[in-house]
Amino acid sequence: MADRRDGLRSLRRRARGGTDAGPAYPAHWEADIALRDGSAAHLRPILPEDAEALQAFHQRQSEHSRYLRFFAPMPRLSERDLARFTTVDHRDRVAFVVLVGKDIVAVGRYDRTSPRSAEVAFNVADSRQGSGLGSVLLEHLAAAAREQGIDVFTAEVLPQNTKMIKVFTEAGFDVDRTLDDGVVMVSFRIDPTARSLAVMAEREHRAEARAMERLLHPESVLLVGVSSHRDSVGGRFLTALEGSGYAGTVHLVSREALELRGRRAWARISEVPGPVDLAVIALRPEACLDAVEECAEIGVRSVVIPTEGFADSERGRSLQRELVARIRRHGMRLLGPGSLGMLRTGDSPLSLSLAPHMPRAGRAALAGQSSALSAMLLAGTDARGIGLHEFVGVGNRADVSLNDTLQHWEDDEEVGVIGLALESMGNPRKFTRIARRLTRRTPLIVLRPPGSESHLPPGHDVRRSTLPRRALDQVLDSAGVVQTGGVDHLLDVVDGIERQGLPLGPRVGILSNTAALGASLRGAADRAGLRIVAENRSVPLSPDPRLIQRAFTTMAALGEVDLVIAGVLDAQGEDAEEVLRQMAIVARHSEVVLLVCVVTGSDRFDALRGRVRVDPQLPPVHATPFAVVRAASGLLEAALRPAADDEEPARREDVDRVAAREIAERLLRDHPGAGSPSDPGGRTGAEVEVGGDDVAALLAAYGIELLQGRRVADEDEALARAAEIGYPVALKSTDPVLRHRADLGGVRLGIPDAVQLRHAVQAMRTDLSYSSAPLEVQAMAPAGVPMVVRSVEDPSLGPVLSLSVAGDATDLLDDIAYAIPPFSEAGAHRLVDAPASAVKLRGTRGLPPADRDALADLVVRVGLLAEDLPELAFLELYPVLVSQHGLTVVGAGARLAPAPNRTDGARRTLSGPPGA
Repeated sequence: MADRRDGLRSLRRRARGGTDAGPAYPAHWEADIALRDGSAAHLRPILPEDAEALQAFHQRQSEHSRYLRFFAPMPRLSERDLARFTTVDHRDRVAFVVLVGKDIVAVGRYDRTSPRSAEVAFNVADSRQGSGLGSVLLEHLAAAAREQGIDVFTAEVLPQNTKMIKVFTEAGFDVDRTLDDGVVMVSFRIDPTARSLAVMAEREHRAEARAMERLLHPESVLLVGVSSHRDSVGGRFLTALEGSGYAGTVHLVSREALELRGRRAWARISEVPGPVDLAVIALRPEACLDAVEECAEIGVRSVVIPTEGFADSERGRSLQRELVARIRRHGMRLLGPGSLGMLRTGDSPLSLSLAPHMPRAGRAALAGQSSALSAMLLAGTDARGIGLHEFVGVGNRADVSLNDTLQHWEDDEEVGVIGLALESMGNPRKFTRIARRLTRRTPLIVLRPPGSESHLPPGHDVRRSTLPRRALDQVLDSAGVVQTGGVDHLLDVVDGIERQGLPLGPRVGILSNTAALGASLRGAADRAGLRIVAENRSVPLSPDPRLIQRAFTTMAALGEVDLVIAGVLDAQGEDAEEVLRQMAIVARHSEVVLLVCVVTGSDRFDALRGRVRVDPQLPPVHATPFAVVRAASGLLEAALRPAADDEEPARREDVDRVAAREIAERLLRDHPGAGSPSDPGGRTGAEVEVGGDDVAALLAAYGIELLQGRRVADEDEALARAAEIGYPVALKSTDPVLRHRADLGGVRLGIPDAVQLRHAVQAMRTDLSYSSAPLEVQAMAPAGVPMVVRSVEDPSLGPVLSLSVAGDATDLLDDIAYAIPPFSEAGAHRLVDAPASAVKLRGTRGLPPADRDALADLVVRVGLLAEDLPELAFLELYPVLVSQHGLTVVGAGARLAPAPNRTDGARRTLSGPPGA
């Protein structure tokens, strides 16, 4: 195993060093993949030393499978064939193997047949057919081929090989099939399409949901590292398991006893009768690695590791990477390390967690990352009495992540609300894609602690975003996520939804039994932007509980409110619990959500909250107006989210993707210093600046016209270019700092004739003598609202668009809107309206409204360009003058770099670095 890893490292060094020792090994093509049954496997480019394993794979295949692959019986591959199949150039001949353990279970390859096309073929082990390996191989081969300039795949398939034909036809590509001399000839373009991406997302969803299903519903559990001490980690997991009423098989491994708590204990993992669905390994970090190997030998499917200490140092990070590699190499999945465990209520309860005790069954699903946040979630759940369906603590989320939990809960009809406490996001683009789909049915409440990006917990190996925190906040908002500011805020919103569901609309009523309390509630509601449609602050403060009950009945029964915030100043003599109970009955029958603020002594409040904790029929209670209004805001935000964006991404028929790609490839080819993709997926080397005719041609390929302009070296050339363009003209410096800064002397507008132009050139040369940048003569654009449209290829988020009104003020105030493409028509309009200063586009102070539809169309086109061309590291359109009818793109600049390995690209991979 060590020799194999050393060989891979050697090839990676060769790729980075660029020596002539052999073909460069494309390490960024390696990936861990999820299979349809929920297991994992490792995919990588083939190596010459795979010859023996490839021969073994070939000989394990049935005679029928070998015939379908080679059109002839081939009981054994010749030495010549083995050398040809395992020695490739990773450019014109590419091959991938899929490994489970040391065994090859699938092979996929392509051979270039022309500059833009290649022939593709697969071979999947008989025992693994139907597991989705063929479709995953096709995705990875297509991604590699596109990187090498290949657009079309062809294949020759025997008619009886229906499984292979099905792989092609169901992948979402437009497949042409013809029958020629008894062989089916298949041909299709491999550019990602809306259908192919949808197919990939659905298959990814099924595989990851199945993995979580296997993890959370084990029929047998193995606890490794259990001791006789109940306060040990292993002992606490056993206590939780026994206390949950788990009905499955339980195995114990302990070095110190033959029997623990009436259960037999095995001395070694290898002695446990397998297979086992789930193992909990509570050992020190170094011992976990060997335990994983032993678990694989007895057929363990999933592993939970609560052990802390991984990735606290470079040694720890190395251990964590090796742990994940071993787990995935054996087809298992890992929860942790550093996981607080998991629990499930309902008909088949299970607790493998450090929770104090089992919560009541309900419809909430919760997940957290670090043990600290997970423990706060469980403690807060217990304090409020939230009805919990499932809880997952992903710990360092080295393998199983919060994205996996969302994939699982999306299909679970028992889940009514999801709450996540996350400190990092390994694949935020994928998270938002899942969230956008999930929030149409299930509210998703998220906590991102302040400063989490700059102070990540140990073990959270993620790509750092180059964008401000508010960029991801806006991206999450657009996906329908309700964001909260703390654990209490998160759980208050989850509690309200779990107990009563979502409000049916935005109408809010305020009820109070004192005017002062009512005024406080109204002030907090106004500040939160709630829509108050009914208010009653005049309920008498009286020991008679019927007065406030009647007032609430009057407000709720009229059908004019969707949510009522009731403020109750405790008169001490009344039965507050009975008041809440009667109001809750009216609320249920009136389809009104009820939240209550009770102002009373701490002892009485704690006693009341204790009764609410054990009775799910009672509404949530809060101690302050701020807390109850904050919870109400979260419920209302969640209620309005499902309709956020159900539209399909907009398309434009005049887009020429091939032309844009050819421009990018030419520019990168002409600048070899731009480097190549790094491992695992960032950029290396210098970026290529794109301007002038090149940036104009790139934009024109996507239907974006750049205002005509010409660089000039002297006065005479300026006059000649102005005559070609036509007066009036603008004169600008091409210096990046001065280009659009009239206040710094870098722009002269409305020059009417040749005489004035000559004077302007002379004056600018004098005034800007400190800059040697050439000048540019440009046509004058119609007056309009100046806007800035940018696209950045972010290491974490992928392509991100930003939009703002041009000017220093918006930059200083950070009044910039961000969103991830591609955009629907409605999504583009939302981005246009998002900046506060975008009110200028609607027409102010007597000015006519600007053409917001034209700006939205530009947003769609830039989004398509950024999505289709990952080589586009940066694009800026500035200024974009939006006039009453149409717009003008006055200036543009771009930078290109080799395409990164996007975290959510057109191939399925598991999160984290691939195993080796």
